[in-house]
This record gives sequence, C-alpha cells and structure tokens, in this order.
Amino acid sequence: MLRRIFLAALLSFLAAPVFSQNLSHLKVELLCEQNSIQPSGSVTVGFHFIIQKGWHVYWQNPGDSGQAPSITWTLPDGFTAGEILWPVPERITLPSLADYGYTREVTFLVPIQAPADLKAGHMVRLSATIHWLVCQEICIPGNKALNLRLPVRKKQSPYNSRYASIFKSARKNLPAPLPEEWSVSGFLGPKEIHLSFDTGAPVAKTTTVTFFPLHGNLIHDSAKQTLEVSENTIHLGLKRSDQLSADVKTLEGLLVVQPKNLGKKGYWVKVPLDNPPSAAESPQ
Repeated sequence: MLRRIFLAALLSFLAAPVFSQNLSHLKVELLCEQNSIQPSGSVTVGFHFIIQKGWHVYWQNPGDSGQAPSITWTLPDGFTAGEILWPVPERITLPSLADYGYTREVTFLVPIQAPADLKAGHMVRLSATIHWLVCQEICIPGNKALNLRLPVRKKQSPYNSRYASIFKSARKNLPAPLPEEWSVSGFLGPKEIHLSFDTGAPVAKTTTVTFFPLHGNLIHDSAKQTLEVSENTIHLGLKRSDQLSADVKTLEGLLVVQPKNLGKKGYWVKVPLDNPPSAAESPQ
C-alpha cells in the first residue's frame, strides 16, 4: 500500500519530460531491423532497453503495481504503427507484491507499415516518444524522444546486420500460440482458479510453469502458484483475486513453460472456466 501511495505521488509530481538523472537506471535506443523501406512495405523497429541491475520495467499487465511502457508516434503521412509485441515477462517478487516485467535487457518490437505512394529515393523520418516506469524500492517515470531515418528504395535491401542479434533474441522471446495438440480446461473454485493443460506428450517433473494474467484483478499476483505435473498434464492452482467477478467465464493470459536447463517458452492461452467439480475443488 505504501508503495502504491508513493508511486501515485511520483506520477503526479514527475510527469514532466524525464531528466538526465532518471536515465541512470536504464538506457534506451530505437533500432530498425531493415536498412530501408519500400512503398507498401513494412519494417520492424525495436525499443532496446538496457536496465540497471536491481531495477525493472513492466509487461502489459504490470501485476501488483507499476505501469506498462507506452509509445507516442510522430510518423509521415500514410505511415501506421502496429501494437507493441510484448516479450515473455518475468515474475518479479517483492515483500507482499509481485510485478510482471523485465530486468537487465529487453526489446519491444513494433511493426511499421508504409503507404503505397512512397517515393523511392527519398528519406523518411520515424519519430517516437517512449514512456516508462522503472522501479526498484521506488518507482521513477521517464520518457525519451527517439527517431531514425530510412531511405526509400524500390526493392528490399538486406537486413541490418549490426542489430541482427538483438532482433533475433527479441523474436525468440515473443510468445507463441498454444500448440494445436494441447487441450485446456479450467474451473472457478471458491478460493482458487484451477487450470489444466494436456500437452499430448510427457512433461518432465522438473518443468517450471508460471501463468501471467492478461488483465488485472483476476488473481492474487503475489500468491504462490501451485503446480502439479502428471504424465501429459500440467495443473495450476491460482489464488482468486478478491475483486474477481463471480460470473467470469474465461481466463486469458500467458503460460510460460520452462523445462530444467532449457529456455522458457510462452504461450497465449484463453481458458474457459466451468463450474467446479462436485466432489472436490481441485483436480485429482
């Protein structure tokens, strides 16, 4: 509660453009995956953050506190910017709180679409102001105006090799659709939401699984998520939020699966919530 009050005060008094000392906790630059753009073509840009150790920025649902980054674009006529492609987040635990976000390094990808009447041989300027909240014991709002210039060419040029590793890593960290062979089910118990995922193949007992709700006020973000792995099935128990509507029918979010000693993978899921079994609150 104290953190929320302090955060609100900061946002009220520090909503002006960020000062240089705020940037000491992170660095951000605007990069482009391509070397040029074509009429009716598209490019992917990335807002690449390097974050000071111990600090973090936020996912689209920040969890118990915080605010997701946002972008204000200034683009040439006819250009359109897509939505932020959110990488798989981390669960950042603090005393009595859990945030969803990113530490150390993260790249937010955004697709940019060009109009058909773009003239080859010209230069275009893509400008954006990105806004963020960076937190440790305290939270500090910041923003930075960024821009890049791209030549317009009739044919697509090679990708920008200078930033290839950054974009490759960013794409690797994007969530994927749930595999077609998986089946999902869930029910809403008096105190918990129970989710089951049948993967169609054996799941290692050492696998860790975390659920990130897409929206707030669905689960207690800081509560322990109970995990049971049984042959091909993953069972998760999530403590219900006190503000959860009794008639909620589905739970949307990100299921992050990480086998031991392997990289984590995120899957977008939308789980229908049925009535609880009559004999027990949790799956057997």
